[in-house]
Amino acid sequence: MQLIDRIRPGALLLGALMLLVACSNPMKAATPSAPRAAQDIGSFPYHPLVYHLDLSILTYQLYSQTLVWPFDPYYEEMTRLGRDRVMAQVHAWAKDKGADPAQRAAGLDAYRGPGVLGGFDDNPRHDPIVYRYANLHPWSPAVTNAQHRWTEYLTPRQITGRIKHVYMCTRPSGQAQGAVTIEQIRPRRDDADPTASDVLLAFEGGTGDKGEPGQPASQSLMGFVLLRNQAGGAYDVHIAFRGSRSGSGPRALLQAFSADDAAGNPDWITDLGYDRRGADQGAAHISTTGAVSRGFARSMQSILPQLSRCLGEVAGIKRGAAPNNIYVTGHSLGGALALHFVSAVLLGDQYGPGGVGEKMPAALRGWPWQQVKLVTFSAPRSGDERWARTLTESGLDSEFFSAPLIPFDTDALAATDPRIVERLIDRHRPAGFRALLSRDPLTSEKVGAGGKHVGKTVYANQPTLQDLLAPPDLDAHEPVELRQFMVDGLADPRIPAIAWRYRSMSELNPERNEAASGSPQELRKLAAAVKRYHAEQGLWFDQAAFERDVELRLSLGQGK
Repeated sequence: MQLIDRIRPGALLLGALMLLVACSNPMKAATPSAPRAAQDIGSFPYHPLVYHLDLSILTYQLYSQTLVWPFDPYYEEMTRLGRDRVMAQVHAWAKDKGADPAQRAAGLDAYRGPGVLGGFDDNPRHDPIVYRYANLHPWSPAVTNAQHRWTEYLTPRQITGRIKHVYMCTRPSGQAQGAVTIEQIRPRRDDADPTASDVLLAFEGGTGDKGEPGQPASQSLMGFVLLRNQAGGAYDVHIAFRGSRSGSGPRALLQAFSADDAAGNPDWITDLGYDRRGADQGAAHISTTGAVSRGFARSMQSILPQLSRCLGEVAGIKRGAAPNNIYVTGHSLGGALALHFVSAVLLGDQYGPGGVGEKMPAALRGWPWQQVKLVTFSAPRSGDERWARTLTESGLDSEFFSAPLIPFDTDALAATDPRIVERLIDRHRPAGFRALLSRDPLTSEKVGAGGKHVGKTVYANQPTLQDLLAPPDLDAHEPVELRQFMVDGLADPRIPAIAWRYRSMSELNPERNEAASGSPQELRKLAAAVKRYHAEQGLWFDQAAFERDVELRLSLGQGK
C-alpha cells in the first residue's frame, strides 16, 4: 500500500504546505562547491560515487556472462508458444542433469541455478534460470536479451583493465549450506592491461527464499570482492552485490508477491520478502537490534559463507596485511544486500558486532570494519526504524532520514557536494550514503511496505514539489538514468561517459520476425546476434560451448 493512501486528506494538505516551504531551497545542504575536476579523489580513477555505481554495474555484467542462454534467459520469447511448458521441460532436464556424476564433477563448467543442478534442495516453483560460472571474463562487455530489448553492460576499462586474476567461490555440489570451494578461473585469452594487479573474487548465493518451509533458494552469482592494489603494497577492498534481473516485471511481481506461496523469478521473491524479522525470529545474524526484511536476510545468510571465504582469500594474498579501506556497494536488490552485509558485520551476532564475531575468519578480525564505507544506489527499505537508525547513526556515523509526510529528504546532499568524496577517502571514519533519483518510487517513502532507509541521502537530481504529486516513475530506478544524472552534474572529464545502455532489438537482430518469436528459427537468429556482437568487437567468447547450449535449448521442446 502506498503511504499516500494511509494519510488523511487534511494531513496530506498540511504535508504539501510544509513541502512548499521546505522546497524553497530543498538542497540547502548541497551549497558548498569546489572545482569538480580539481577535487582530490584519493586513489580512485574518477569520482567515487560513480565508481561504485560502475562496480554495481559490473556485478550485472558478470551475472550476464554466466547466463547459459543470454539470448532468452527468462523464456520471454516463449510467451506466445507456451512459456510454462518450456520451463517444465527445463526443470525435467535439470533433474536428470543434476543426477549425472559428470555434472557433479564439472566444477565451474557445471550448470548451476535450480537447486537440483547442484544437488541441493530444489524449488520447482522458480523460473529455471541456468548459469555456468566458467564463462566469467570481466574484461569483456556483455549483452542480454530480456523482454525483446538488449541490455549492454560496458563497465569502464579503468576498472576492468586493472583486474589480473579472477576467482569464483561457490557452495560445492551436494554439500550443505556453509560448505565452500573457491577456484581460480584461467582465462583463455589475456585481456588485462600490462600493469594489472587487482584481483576479483566472485561469489555465489541464493535468491527466492523467504524462509517458508519447502521453498528453498536457487543459486546464482550474487556479487564480488575486488582487491584494488595501490602503490607501496597498500590496498582497498570493495564488496559489490548484484541487483535483480528478470524478464517481465509485472509478471514477476504478481508471481512473487505471495507471502507463503511465491513463484517465478527468484530475485523478485527475495525483493518481496519484506515481512520483517527480529533477532528472536531468526535474523540475529543480520542484527540484534530492531527487525529486518526476511527476504534479504535469507539471501545474505546463503551468501555469507562464500563472501567470507573470498575475503579470507584476500587476506592470504596480502599475507595478513589489512586494507586501508573497506567499501560496500550495490544497486537495488544489491543495495539491500549491501545494507544487510554491513549490518551483519556491525550489528549481527555471528560476524559482528564490530567485525569480531565467532564466524568472522581470524585473519579478518583486525580489518577496519568500524570504518567501513557503505554506498548504495536506489536501495529499498530493508528494515524497521530502530534497525535503520542504529545502523546509520551508531554504525556509520551518518545522518538518518525519516519523514512520514514528505517523500524525500530536504536535508539531502547533491552528488556534487565535495564532502561526499572527503568522507569516502577518510580512512579514520565510517560513511553511509544512499544515492538515488528522487523520482524513484522504490527508494522514496511513497511506495512500499514500510521501514526506513539507511545512510545519508544523496540526490543526483534536484527534488521539487512534483516529486510528491507525480505518479511513480520506474525509469528513475534504472542505473543508466541515475548514472547519467551524476555524470552530467559532476561534469568531470575523468568520468567515463557510458557504463550501461539499452539497444533496440533491431540493432543487433535486424532480421527478426516478431510474429514468429520463440520459434527455432527466431531463437537461432537471437543466438547468432549474440555471437556476432562478440565477433564484431573482437571479444573473447566460448563459441563452442555456446553453440552446444543453443542446441540444448532448442531440444527442450519449443513449447510443443
